[in-house]
Amino acid sequence: MRRIILILLTVTVILSAFPIQTVEAQGANYTVQAGDNLSRIARKFGVTVEAIQKANNLSGTVIFIGQVLIIPNGASGAVTTTTTPPTTVTATPSSAGSGSAIYVVKRGDNLSRIARSFNTTVLAIQKANKLTGVTIFVGQVLLIPDASGNVSGTTSTPTPSTTTTTTTGGAAVNHLGTERVVLADYMMWYDPSTFDGNKTWDVPSAGAYNSDDFGTIQRHIRHIAQAQQACLDGFTPHWYGPQDSRTTNNFNKLLQASGGTNLRHAIVIQTNIVPGATEQMIIEAIKYVMNNWTSNANYLKLGGKPLIIFTDMPRPWGSDAAALAAWTRIRAAADPSRSTIWMAEGLVTTFNPLFDGLYAYRIDHRDFPQSWLKQSRWSSALRSVERSSNTPLYFADTIAAGFDDTKSVNAPGDLRNDAPHFARDRRSGQYYRDTFSVVTKTGGDFLFVKSFNEWIEGTEIEPGRSYGDLYLNLTCELGNRYRGK
Repeated sequence: MRRIILILLTVTVILSAFPIQTVEAQGANYTVQAGDNLSRIARKFGVTVEAIQKANNLSGTVIFIGQVLIIPNGASGAVTTTTTPPTTVTATPSSAGSGSAIYVVKRGDNLSRIARSFNTTVLAIQKANKLTGVTIFVGQVLLIPDASGNVSGTTSTPTPSTTTTTTTGGAAVNHLGTERVVLADYMMWYDPSTFDGNKTWDVPSAGAYNSDDFGTIQRHIRHIAQAQQACLDGFTPHWYGPQDSRTTNNFNKLLQASGGTNLRHAIVIQTNIVPGATEQMIIEAIKYVMNNWTSNANYLKLGGKPLIIFTDMPRPWGSDAAALAAWTRIRAAADPSRSTIWMAEGLVTTFNPLFDGLYAYRIDHRDFPQSWLKQSRWSSALRSVERSSNTPLYFADTIAAGFDDTKSVNAPGDLRNDAPHFARDRRSGQYYRDTFSVVTKTGGDFLFVKSFNEWIEGTEIEPGRSYGDLYLNLTCELGNRYRGK
């Protein structure tokens, strides 16, 4: 019945009946770019963070790429408002009588629900609007074809405000429309004894260090700027949970050291592999991250949503079925509104779409060499789940500079799953390039580097005595290729 009405009538949609804020002569609008935070933007425009928050009705410091901020007058912090007349968009029936319409996305909508409402298909809507994925936004205008994909109708282009904006500078985006970042695993539990030559295949060129040392963290972040030399967007630090004061304190130090830089970090929660782990411990760890860290300007957010990463999905439950039931309870307790992005580790999609994405931690094995070549298969499986569930899902590509854990056999305190120890020749960077070669075939959304400083498994890119900063520079080259630069 609804489709018949749309065929007979011209539909007029009011796109902008609300005031548009403009600033006084000394003000401007600014579009948030990759690496921005309120402090940096305030310094750039000579205003205070509080003035920007007040002008934009922000209750905290969280901003996201593409967000347009009103920058108030530097002296008074004042803004003025004007009203722009509404702009209309009309849809007319097709000449064949099949009918089409224009629809403005509302809160709670998804492509599947819209397709059902208009008796068409998701694929037809995607094709009509040149959508490469299933992500849509509140206020987005969609052209709705009939079930056969036929579209007719005209739209009037909204008259732009006279207020100027700044573009995002061409930051690479993924199929979900969020930033295509490059991240590297970061370990926060080393003692100088780790680097005595008996536990790792190489040692840091800067010498043995303690992960608790703020100077070491600053070296990784600021002074020598190793992370920035590698052109990383941030680290993915491994964290056991709030009950582990060492990694908790060291992540706080990492955020502190990152202040004023473009680096943003996303935690890897490993509470589930700690001996005696319970569901409640995992829930508390997730809530701790959300309550204490995700609002930090240097915590990574994609599309405004903080990223949280998980590993060893079946642990501690033992089977995928038991684990899926447990993770379902955990998500309902810790983040029922799905305000954060959860990445599951694995080679199958068992935990999607409960989790918002999939990645592989280890891409090489002694008995299954060159496993990284299978990443396009894993990505394809995730895209099938994305289509069938009509849920936007992230696939993260993984690359590694090398692997050698042969000196960590029977290492005390090793919480990893049992796996055969092995080594791969780095071949002066060619192994790294080989693992990168598959990413052009996956359609991945962001990139994991294994790792910045996982010396026990021998995947580190941190400068080493035998290779210097070769892998920092190579990571920069590969990362920029990934971003399309």
